[in-house]
Amino acid sequence: MEQQGYPQGQYQQENIHLRDYWQVIMKYRWTIITFFTIIVVTVAITTFKMPPIYRATAQILIDRENPNILAIKEVVSLNVDSRDTTYYQTQYKMLQSRSLAKAVIDTLNLAHNKEFTGKKDKKENILISLKNSLINSIKNLLVSLIPPSGTQSQTVVSPIPEELQAKKESKLINAFLKKLQIVPTRDSNLVGISFLAMDPSLAANVPNTLAEQYIQLNLQLKQKAAVDASGWLNQNMQELKKKVAASEEALHSYKEQNKIVSLEEKQNIIVQKLSELNTAVTEAKTKRIGLETLYNQIEKFKNDKEAIESLPSVINNSLIQALKTDYISLLGEFNLESKKYGPKHPHIIKINSKLSTLEKKIESEVKKIISSIKIEYDIALAQEGVLVEALNNQKKEALELNRKAIQYNVLKRDAQSNKQMFEVVLNRLKETDLTRGLKTSNVRIVDRAEVPDTPEKPNKKLNLILAAIIGLFMGVGLAFFFEYLDNTIKTPEELKRYLDLSFLGPIPHIDTKKIKGISTPELITLHSSKSHISEAYKGLRTNIMFSFPDTNPKSLLVTSAGPSEGKTITSVNLAITMAQSGSKVVLIDADMRKPRVHRLLQVKNEKGISNVLIGQCPVEEALQKGPIPNLSIISCGQRPPNPSELLVSPTLKKLLEALKTKYDMIIIDSPPVAAVTDSVIISRITDGVALVIHGGVTGRDIIMRGRDLLKNANAHILGAIINNIDLAKRNYYYYYQYYYYQYYGDEEKPSDKHHKRRKKGRPSEA
Repeated sequence: MEQQGYPQGQYQQENIHLRDYWQVIMKYRWTIITFFTIIVVTVAITTFKMPPIYRATAQILIDRENPNILAIKEVVSLNVDSRDTTYYQTQYKMLQSRSLAKAVIDTLNLAHNKEFTGKKDKKENILISLKNSLINSIKNLLVSLIPPSGTQSQTVVSPIPEELQAKKESKLINAFLKKLQIVPTRDSNLVGISFLAMDPSLAANVPNTLAEQYIQLNLQLKQKAAVDASGWLNQNMQELKKKVAASEEALHSYKEQNKIVSLEEKQNIIVQKLSELNTAVTEAKTKRIGLETLYNQIEKFKNDKEAIESLPSVINNSLIQALKTDYISLLGEFNLESKKYGPKHPHIIKINSKLSTLEKKIESEVKKIISSIKIEYDIALAQEGVLVEALNNQKKEALELNRKAIQYNVLKRDAQSNKQMFEVVLNRLKETDLTRGLKTSNVRIVDRAEVPDTPEKPNKKLNLILAAIIGLFMGVGLAFFFEYLDNTIKTPEELKRYLDLSFLGPIPHIDTKKIKGISTPELITLHSSKSHISEAYKGLRTNIMFSFPDTNPKSLLVTSAGPSEGKTITSVNLAITMAQSGSKVVLIDADMRKPRVHRLLQVKNEKGISNVLIGQCPVEEALQKGPIPNLSIISCGQRPPNPSELLVSPTLKKLLEALKTKYDMIIIDSPPVAAVTDSVIISRITDGVALVIHGGVTGRDIIMRGRDLLKNANAHILGAIINNIDLAKRNYYYYYQYYYYQYYGDEEKPSDKHHKRRKKGRPSEA
């Protein structure tokens, strides 16, 4: 995953292993153990000091009951399920009601039970008694000094105020309800009543008594409801009886006035007649329309003989058809005979006479048909008028009957409603009178509470297990939280992960308090060249030399991101180590703000690098011999007011070039990078830069800032040195043991020194 802390474009991928978590746990193991111990001990003390609390449970059955005093359906009917949630929630609240709790308290006399009247209550009663006595004494004194207007003085004795008594009773009920638990059994009508008490007998008595009181309360509520209903029914039955009589009398009077014997039968007859007349009018109107259409056609074509004879009534007449048949036959004979005989031939004249007679008969029959159609039309029109008039009269009679039926139905419904209401109330009154003495309840005790043998709490085993688990997890969580807050560099892995810097080597912590008889115990490489710290500097020397595989380095800048990270001690010991290996080394103290090299090596500081740079003296006069052969020193010299301007001059570069011809290595001690720009200026003219980091102290942000400043100046950063590490810490020790085991022969191993140091205690940091 991507790690925070890299500059853009330099993120690295690295897998987190279980050993990383294990290292965090081992690092903060004492924090985890301390937190774990505190939690477990606190819970153990609290658990064993807690008094035992017993729980007893009684189980009751609550059946759904509909106490309908009046069996009358409402306007909107609701289908109530037998498992109505509202009903059962009401019963649960009744079981936890203050009135029921007070009844149980009075029954069991819990007001004087020591579990409800602790020491605090006794003290409070004493204070109340003293207060009341003082109030009574003051009142009696005032009465004696100021007698009343009457002949006799009255002594006022004030009883215990009712408010205090009510307050005490309220506290008692609250304490009782806190110990009471109502637990319904899921998917059933069973309800558990549990009570917690230090006395096991009391824990069993309270649920049993509460169940009995709850049953009695239900019976009382039912009896009271029955009594109230009976009184209400008796009160309203006489009024309903009068209403029934009055409504029936009004209905009878209305029937007499309107001569109504059976309204329903009369309505049926009128409706039937109305339906028959409506059908007859429809048929008559249809017949009249057909005849009217035929009559209009006759009137239209009365002068057109052919059109008249083409009417369906004429064409379909059998007599006319027979006459026309004879006429056509005779006409054919006439046409045939007229060719043989002349027009004046007697036979032809006879045929003409017959033709004329047939034509007259046909015309006569057509006129009869037309006359009959007109007569039928007139009859149909008259019949339609009669039927329509009869239909209208029947409608008026039906409307009049409907108008009378409105008031009749109102009076009839009123009479029936009053009669039904009277019958319902009368029947319900009889049922209520019968059930008033019946003591049945929908609540039954299924299991009575038994005296418990073992306490409900505290569960010592469970509490201790939970305390151990919680303490362990919280301790580990606290350790990882501390690790999250810790943004310092402690290991080579963190150096590579967060800063992308090479690791040059670790430098163990120098415990100066344990080094006695030496004026400068920081110079461990000078006084104890075989110690594990000296070996660490030798390893550092080797790593620095290996950082230049292709070139021969001549100058090295030793700096740090922030102050007090041990760069000066590192520079001095590194210079001594290199000189011990046979190389000619010159150590330059370029920290012109807080020079320290001359104090550590106990040399003069009259002339130094500052004097050389401003031209007061040549470099040969500033060079001083070190405490060992091959080591030369150029101290700071006089502190200039503007070190940065002095270092940026080309004189320093020329000086370094001149020293490179005489010495194998130039080591420059410089100020912190993040504080001033001196180190950045020098880094541009040196072969490499070693960044000193105070392990476990310096934050990643300030180191990152110093690294970026050096990179922006195009400095050649060789890597970082983790300084002042404590081998007593597990992560440092194992790394150091692996890294430097090869340097020890018959000398004491780091592990031995590590264990000795751990026995004596953690060394303090210089």
